[in-house]
Amino acid sequence: MLSSLKKLGEREFRMLLLGLGLVLTSIAVTAALLPVVKEYRATSRAVAVLEGARQNSANLEQQLQERHAKIEDLKFRLHGDMANLPLKQVESYVIGRLQNISWRNDVELVSVKPALGQQVQVFSEILFNIELVGEYDNIYRWLWDAKNELGFVVVKEYGMSRRDAIDDNPKLLAEVSLASYRVQE
Repeated sequence: MLSSLKKLGEREFRMLLLGLGLVLTSIAVTAALLPVVKEYRATSRAVAVLEGARQNSANLEQQLQERHAKIEDLKFRLHGDMANLPLKQVESYVIGRLQNISWRNDVELVSVKPALGQQVQVFSEILFNIELVGEYDNIYRWLWDAKNELGFVVVKEYGMSRRDAIDDNPKLLAEVSLASYRVQE
């Protein structure tokens, strides 16, 4: 190898040293800068993630409020307004709501007879045997309003018969059995 170096001219030897110096310099610079560049890239990615999270934080509060409202709506649909009422007050509460629904729909609430139903897993069933008198459309609206306002009740039985002999919009007697379910205490 020394003999090959001796054969080189002074100009080629300088070029060889210059090339070797450039290679060693590039290796040293790469070894020194490569970890810094990797750290910079990782930091810039982290900053981008944090910027995205900061922009979404305003949306996060709105999403939390929407989820809370949906949870409250589902609680109402499951239990209605009577979720926190003692069992003795549930009957009067439901009867009062049914009377308001009847007045609003021009339906006569003839009778409401509360009764205890059967045990369904962990739920106690409370039955309300109801008799209504009114025209078909009004009774239909009454059932629809009862479903919307008392979403926690289920129509367990339903029957309808004519109350008079009028052919146009006859008065009908509807017998409805509503069931309400509460977690047994």
